[in-house]
Amino acid sequence: AATLQCPVLFFCRNNGYAISTPATEQYASDGIVVRAAAYGMSGLRVDGNDMIAVLQATKTARDYCARNQRPFLIEAMTYRLGHHSTSDDSSAYRSQDELNFWTQNFEPIA
Repeated sequence: AATLQCPVLFFCRNNGYAISTPATEQYASDGIVVRAAAYGMSGLRVDGNDMIAVLQATKTARDYCARNQRPFLIEAMTYRLGHHSTSDDSSAYRSQDELNFWTQNFEPIA
């Protein structure tokens, strides 16, 4: 997208897991957004549990894409409350206490 100067908005929901493996065991860098520069893109990280912050970040990114005819990456930091898929049992790699903590403190819809 950057090479062809396409105004594409990439939205990455970083929920801390790659299926069942914690992201900390997947890569050594600070998340995904830091990789945008390597592809010639701008990007930002946002609290994916903050609906207003996500809206503002999306508007900023959309305006950037339209104005500059360039791609943009948003990395929304959040937590996956459910399983990765119907074949996944997330209780095998995270505790009920961890899930309860996120549900009680950071549920964006509640």
